[in-house]
Amino acid sequence: MKVLLLILTLYLTSGPVDCAEVTGYTGGRVLINCKYGHTRYMNHTKYFCKISRGKCTDKILSKTQNTSDHERRVFFVNETLAGIFSVLIKNVSLQDGGTYRCGVEDPAVKPTDVTLQVKEDPCCGKTLTQEAHPGDTVTFTCEYPQESKYLSKYVYKATDHNYSVVIYTLGLSTQNGRFSLFDYQEENLFNVSISDVTEEDGGVYLCGVQGRKQGDLNPYYSLFNEIQLQVTASGASGKNQIHTYIHTCTSSSVYCFISPTVSPASSITTIIIVGVCVALLLIGGSALIVYKLTHKKTRAAPVKHRALR
Repeated sequence: MKVLLLILTLYLTSGPVDCAEVTGYTGGRVLINCKYGHTRYMNHTKYFCKISRGKCTDKILSKTQNTSDHERRVFFVNETLAGIFSVLIKNVSLQDGGTYRCGVEDPAVKPTDVTLQVKEDPCCGKTLTQEAHPGDTVTFTCEYPQESKYLSKYVYKATDHNYSVVIYTLGLSTQNGRFSLFDYQEENLFNVSISDVTEEDGGVYLCGVQGRKQGDLNPYYSLFNEIQLQVTASGASGKNQIHTYIHTCTSSSVYCFISPTVSPASSITTIIIVGVCVALLLIGGSALIVYKLTHKKTRAAPVKHRALR
């Protein structure tokens, strides 16, 4: 009886392996959340591995991770929530599909098995570079697969191994300070705008969706495309100018092309200058016509006088 109670206690403590399903897209990234429960395990070593024939292979450990190695495709993201750690797989390929296991290096903590399904879609796996100046308003467009139409849209900013959410929406639009997001579900894309851009806004942005399969406890994040925003200081003479931008967005692009235009004050000046130029052209043209008509009559008069004689 005591043995049975001991077995039951161990089962309730460790429990069966949790299971989760994750969908990623070739060329994109997948952010997988692994729950380890009690906060007393926060300082324990975390692990992540791929299951092959029932065994862990290619195992990586959180405490042995080289944070300066930016070439790694699989790495731990700095923890921001107690009881949960995250692993990111970047530049996802079809070969990455399969079952993974993540957990804590302690037998009392049950691990989580994650099944990664990798798909291909022309919308995903793109890296774009966009330039802006302080004070500008920039907009970039993120496409997403048809099956992600009704999922929550997210935008992360990545700095080394820190991934922070800058804006997300559960509906069609939202605003968070200088950031705004508008989802166009009929075109399978959403626009993100940043107003009054600062140099600190420069960096890498990742756009994607939050996914959660039915029955899964932890959501995951499938990040489709990367936008590298470069903010360069404008000249001293342009600091007090108002800069407006025309954004040309199409459903076939991952970002908006930006073309600078003149400011409203400059527009009025331009209209006045153009108006004066047009008036001068009209006056000059009219004078030329009058001159030609007068000159023609002067030359024709003597011919008519000789004919009468």
